[in-house]
Amino acid sequence: MKVIFLSAKNYSNPSNNNGDCILIDTGTELIIYDCGCEDHAKKVIEYMKYNGYKKVKVILSHNDADHFDGIPYLIEKKVVSEVYTILLLKYAEDIRKLIDDRRRSKESIIERIKEIYANIYSLEHQVTLKDIFEDTYITSGITIVGPSKGYALKAVAQRIDSRESDHIDKETNVNAVSTQVSVDFGLGKRSLLTGDSSFASIEKNIKNHSAIQLPHHGKLDQAEEIFKVKDNSTIYIVSDNTGDANGGSYKLREAHKRGYAISYTLNGNVTITSNSFNVTATKGCYYKGV
Repeated sequence: MKVIFLSAKNYSNPSNNNGDCILIDTGTELIIYDCGCEDHAKKVIEYMKYNGYKKVKVILSHNDADHFDGIPYLIEKKVVSEVYTILLLKYAEDIRKLIDDRRRSKESIIERIKEIYANIYSLEHQVTLKDIFEDTYITSGITIVGPSKGYALKAVAQRIDSRESDHIDKETNVNAVSTQVSVDFGLGKRSLLTGDSSFASIEKNIKNHSAIQLPHHGKLDQAEEIFKVKDNSTIYIVSDNTGDANGGSYKLREAHKRGYAISYTLNGNVTITSNSFNVTATKGCYYKGV
């Protein structure tokens, strides 16, 4: 099992917000978690050719462009077998009930979902879409572990309801319920991929994972909450291909120059294998790469 966090360091325009793209290579299957730009997608194609993969499964954490924009390119190249993501149209009636506004029809909820999640539903007739609440098993060792359905529908209902805030637990409602993926390396070592999740959404999952993608490109608030409940044997990875967008990792790197095992894609690709867990961070030691 190998997990590769792609870096935009050597892309034609690293000042762009190139977003996340994470390759999960089981040795027999390739799964892509997010693909935020076309340059990432081209790297995926190169990796597939070099390693003999004809098809990939894609997991999209959420609707935002810096996690989505390379996926249409992969679909155009006919290499995607299916996309796993949050599919909310089937839960429109549940969402309507949570909003508790009799003026809202189910049809109006459906139209609003299509508007907010336009990227996801643009793929509807191009590729097989799978719902993360029903299809949690991706392949051996790779499973969808969050968000909980209750938390996700509550956040979406709040986003649709004009009387409510479009933020929940210090994140936008769309970000907060990013799809979380667990990757099992064996011997009790697992890695958690988080997208832009809120801390509340991932709290139950972080405790039993030995490597964690710090949410929202290393956003300091979420990272601080995670550090409080983890120890220094945990590996942290930040996908911070945010260019001039001033992503979360800037404050994180300043606040935590020492004491945590943190790797940043700003410095280049970050790769996690079973051997990575042999490295332990100690107080006063900054771990730069895997």
